[in-house]
Amino acid sequence: MTLRALAEASRAVAAGVVGALLMLAGAAAAEEPVLAVVCQTDGAVRLLPLGEDAPERVEVGELPAGVAVGPDGRTVYVTSPDRGRVTVLDAVTKRVTASFPVKGQPFGAAATDEFLLVTDWSRSVVHRLDALTGATMGEIATGKSPAAIVMDRAGRRAYVAAREDDVVSVIDVAANAEIGRIPVGRAPFALALSPDERRLYVANVQSGDLSVIDVTDGPEGGREVKRVPVGRMPYGVAVAPDGARLAVTLQHDNALAIVDAATLEVTARVKVGSYPEGVALTPDGKRAAVANWFDDTVSLVDLDAGRVTATLKAEGGPRTLLALAP
Repeated sequence: MTLRALAEASRAVAAGVVGALLMLAGAAAAEEPVLAVVCQTDGAVRLLPLGEDAPERVEVGELPAGVAVGPDGRTVYVTSPDRGRVTVLDAVTKRVTASFPVKGQPFGAAATDEFLLVTDWSRSVVHRLDALTGATMGEIATGKSPAAIVMDRAGRRAYVAAREDDVVSVIDVAANAEIGRIPVGRAPFALALSPDERRLYVANVQSGDLSVIDVTDGPEGGREVKRVPVGRMPYGVAVAPDGARLAVTLQHDNALAIVDAATLEVTARVKVGSYPEGVALTPDGKRAAVANWFDDTVSLVDLDAGRVTATLKAEGGPRTLLALAP
């Protein structure tokens, strides 16, 4: 059996196990999600079960930055721009399963079972990589300094925040081509796609606002329908599973803005730790987890109450994070 065939067989077995576990999730409602927190200066991912005190540390190499999770809910991809590398870890076994080089400065990532899309900050392209081996499957030109990337569930359309061009690049994944550019605010950095995949939310760092894009309309693959002022230096954005609200980190306000998705108004600003960047919502959509870069902490925010309910230690410069379903 070839190495690739063996890897595919292992992935198939893992997916079957995860599928069985997800079928039991309704009976395990008391279980808490696990946060996968990328700690940049520590060169590690810390796995923080919300119901426990002791995090697990998985070393991934120097200066990790971006993170994505595969459709199986357990395969986590971590980018390291300064090392030119993507590291793959299994969030269940808590082990690194693969590591492969990537040209340039790999930053944002989005994954399917078959391939991985990775933005290259320095070369203004998106790499399409084999999800199992890391082999290059192609490159797609984008706007300058591509940061975050999101992809629809079908793996057909992807969106890239091109920070230095103040646009979102729209990618036809099957064609391996950029098909449009949507003007947004200054220095777009973070992205979130609504659950119905009709809206794209863009955190614009330098203009202090959130671009709301209708991706079902417009000649460029979408159009901006509103720009919402949120606060100083919005670095992260996440949308609730029901699409009803958004959470936006405000790095220079040390706060989290909560935005009503229907009215597109800020309903609350909650003080968190110092220099918050990444944000993720728990699967029930009731809490936000905020990575506080300068505090080495993660704040848990009750979105209904509009207050911090817990502060978790995440030593080593937490920059971004994911909430993995239990």
